[in-house]
Amino acid sequence: MTTFFTGLSTGPDGCLVCEGLDYVEFDARLARDGDCAPTTKAAYMALSSFAGIEERITLTTEAVATWSAEARYALLPYRKTVAACMGRSVKTLDRATADLVDRQILAVHPQTAPGNEAVADANLYQLLDRERWAQQLLQRAAAPTPTPVLGPDGRPVPRVQRAPGIDYVRLDARIARTGERSPNYKSVYAAIATFVNIHNRAITDRPPTVKELMACTGLGRTAVTDVLAQMRADGLLLMQDNFLPAQDGGGRVASSYFLLDARLWRARAAARDDREIAAFTGGWRHQADMGGDTTRTGVASPGGHGWGHHTDIIKSSSENSRSEPLPDARRATTGGLPRAARSARSRPKPNPSSGTAATKTTKPHTKTIRTTASKPVPREEEVFAMVDALGVSKHPAIKVPPLRRAVRDLLSAGRTPEHALARINAGWWRARVPERIKTGEIRGPVGYLATILSSRECERPDCERGLILGSGEECRACGLRAAERQARRAQEYLEQETIALDQVVRPARQRRTTPQPAPTTWRCQAPGPDGLGGGPCGRPGTGTAPEPAMCPDCLESLRQALAR
Repeated sequence: MTTFFTGLSTGPDGCLVCEGLDYVEFDARLARDGDCAPTTKAAYMALSSFAGIEERITLTTEAVATWSAEARYALLPYRKTVAACMGRSVKTLDRATADLVDRQILAVHPQTAPGNEAVADANLYQLLDRERWAQQLLQRAAAPTPTPVLGPDGRPVPRVQRAPGIDYVRLDARIARTGERSPNYKSVYAAIATFVNIHNRAITDRPPTVKELMACTGLGRTAVTDVLAQMRADGLLLMQDNFLPAQDGGGRVASSYFLLDARLWRARAAARDDREIAAFTGGWRHQADMGGDTTRTGVASPGGHGWGHHTDIIKSSSENSRSEPLPDARRATTGGLPRAARSARSRPKPNPSSGTAATKTTKPHTKTIRTTASKPVPREEEVFAMVDALGVSKHPAIKVPPLRRAVRDLLSAGRTPEHALARINAGWWRARVPERIKTGEIRGPVGYLATILSSRECERPDCERGLILGSGEECRACGLRAAERQARRAQEYLEQETIALDQVVRPARQRRTTPQPAPTTWRCQAPGPDGLGGGPCGRPGTGTAPEPAMCPDCLESLRQALAR
């Protein structure tokens, strides 16, 4: 179990972050419960990232008693740590925890500090969701015959209130621990995950409507649509607009969703495999403090003579008063065994030249490695000027390490300041980040902007918005351009159907709009043309016949003849 939690690395703020999990498991019925507050779902998601996939229980204080204080705060679910993962206060976390306990999903066991029972330490959280899933599985097995889904009043039950047919969904563990994403964001993410396939992460049945997502989350339409736009900006979600056939009116229906989180999990797993293979096939075995074969975590290294040691990024900690080594921030270890005693690892070796076993021991020399900033890249001053114009920091962007690293990594990959401007427009201005900073939804604008500049929407590093840098060809590895091509084909199809329909409807419309002559109701009875003998005139007239029944010309001719 401990092996799963030793994947420590440094975050944007330079602190240790536990990244041992790629995804967490979330109860599907709770994800569709609109009466459950989004903060409760965010707390459940955050606590799941501190628990094992199989055991569903967090670490005990004794398991990490010999580790440094910084590593303990990264591995143990302290209330402040979990609240930071939610992006809310500790009081909000306490209310959410009490709600989870009332729903019989969570059990909380208080713990004390090792060696001092009078001091309270991080609680031990045990998730009881697997027991619920087992009971639901037994219930489905006992009643295999499907029954009509009807309510007490005999009416069909809405889809969001039915049993989803699955017990749990998988959600990204890093999003579960990201305090910059609001509980509303995580609630909508969990609701969408209940409608997609657990493996290919695509909609396999009728896609949910916005009203159904509102019913699953208890949020308003504006809140749901804002979250959907943010998920698309984060590269986590693809949406495709759907329309009815032309014969059915061509109206718009529910959009289809495609979650891209599984691609992130596969990329992380491939990166871990590459590191493990590289460490196994080359390098040298590290002997910490001239003792036995150990890693910097104090755990025996895996078998094989080629296991290389990577120097830890963090050499010491201000809270590490006992000068104990920190866990390796670059790769996972094979266990959580305590570090061996120093006396057992630093025994003096006999000196052959003196003929005696007694020898003078010296303290091993500690090598200090100083890290320097990355080298400047061409046209970086243009991007730094764009970042400074946003006013996210009181210091210039070139002096802020996360921003400096993100800008230089962006330009080093072959991109230009125009690409940086496009990312800022899409991820900062269109996402209304300044308004969200004022409302407190985003509390770390520096890290948020660094994430926008360094985000990747595709597995290929040379892909930018679906185009390959340099060649300009469409990327076949990501689904961004594929979705755009589908939308373009749908738009062209609609335009063709509209033109064909217009060609059919326009002649009929013109025929309806052409003025028709009024029907004839009487004829001129004057004798002969212009009233001069030879039979009646017979010119047609409309409306009520005048007295006498003569056309205006015949009447005028008759008046002139009488005047003579």
